[in-house]
Amino acid sequence: MAKKSAKAPAVEGPRRIPPRIAVLAVGVALGAVWGSVMWMIFEVAGRETGARGWAYLALTTAMIGGGVAAIFGANAARRRGERISPRSPYRRRK
Repeated sequence: MAKKSAKAPAVEGPRRIPPRIAVLAVGVALGAVWGSVMWMIFEVAGRETGARGWAYLALTTAMIGGGVAAIFGANAARRRGERISPRSPYRRRK
């Protein structure tokens, strides 16, 4: 009789978004929402900036939100023991 393999073949499941990308997307989305809220507050207060003002606030706060999410995601990954920095093709000499 032939020996059975100890490991079963891996079953390919549906593709999932990597956690780091998901955290980054949530940060960008929250930043864009917050920028939209700030724009609405400014519009109600009398500062009429229109679509250009909304785009400016939404995009800049979305970029800030993405940056903050990237920092928090990298810190969480480091605590889990994942490698953060890119791998260098050359070895360091000691």
